[in-house]
Amino acid sequence: MAKDLKPRLCCMSKGDNGYGFHLHGEKGKNGQFIRKVEANSPAEAAGMHAGDRVVEVNGVNVEKETHHQVVQRIKAVEKETRLLVVDKETDELLRGLRLTCTEEMAHSGVSVPGQAAVKQNGTAWKQQLALNSEEPKRMSRTHSSESRKKESRSQMKELHPRLCVLIRGESGYGFNLHSEKSKPGQYIRSVDTGSPADKAGLKTQDRLIEVNGVNIEDRKHSEVVAFIKSRGDEARLLVVDQQADEYFKKLGVTPTERHVKDPLPQPITSGPPKSQTNGSSTPDSSRREIASPEIATEIKENVVHQDPFAESGLSLSPTAAEAKEKAHAKRAKKRAPQMDWNKKHEIFSNF
Repeated sequence: MAKDLKPRLCCMSKGDNGYGFHLHGEKGKNGQFIRKVEANSPAEAAGMHAGDRVVEVNGVNVEKETHHQVVQRIKAVEKETRLLVVDKETDELLRGLRLTCTEEMAHSGVSVPGQAAVKQNGTAWKQQLALNSEEPKRMSRTHSSESRKKESRSQMKELHPRLCVLIRGESGYGFNLHSEKSKPGQYIRSVDTGSPADKAGLKTQDRLIEVNGVNIEDRKHSEVVAFIKSRGDEARLLVVDQQADEYFKKLGVTPTERHVKDPLPQPITSGPPKSQTNGSSTPDSSRREIASPEIATEIKENVVHQDPFAESGLSLSPTAAEAKEKAHAKRAKKRAPQMDWNKKHEIFSNF
């Protein structure tokens, strides 16, 4: 019997050894996948299979979320979880038809306007593929143009900064702020589900731009924490996600509150981009300050000076200045290796 081409809703309760499945993300491939399902586990009993792609977790679409975010959503409900998954064939079918996978499809099957739901026989599957291959030819130019415009507007909307207004709850704001030695800026490390931060739209990996109307990109971690706490039970945070951050950096423009609703700045083809804050240029060097005094250790590059005569193949007696330069180079080679910042390179603050 042919496979039923529709999403599957896997509801499971945690056992003594957990749910019994392994989640992983693949480099260069969007989405989170089921790598392995343990035998006789809750996951196997719920119908989950290795190779399935996770579409929703507890009713929330996670296709664009990071591995860490998906894991946190699964853990948000302590003893049970509900995962909407698709196998490879169903995934290809939905992508080909340009349909967004929903929980409803798990019950009613995959359908297209004017066509019956995909059944368990191969004929219906072939009909859907035929429809998919012919559909673009039947689309009018006007409809295609409007779709592109809507898609463009949607993408541009996602590039806007977001202003998150938080009101402190009994357990604080519900987010964790951190900075990294190798990555300038202050970032949202995690957001507690159902917290004031979550309700305000704050997301994991957002970069913090302003706190209560003040740009904090050049501020130290401790200063940013003080700014957040300065208004007692309320905080206004201007943030950008990774995609919006890259867009503004390419333009050399610093995001402000006016960019939340105003049209986005457009690329300028002439001249090198300069960083701008409220219309004024700011040199890039001013944005290289180390984020926290706890990790403010100066790192210097070891510059190895080569013999100026080495490339010519000549063996000439060096001058006093050249001999001194060689001596400095030898001492530089003997310096102790730098600290491995991978083991101690982050600082955190919980709110």
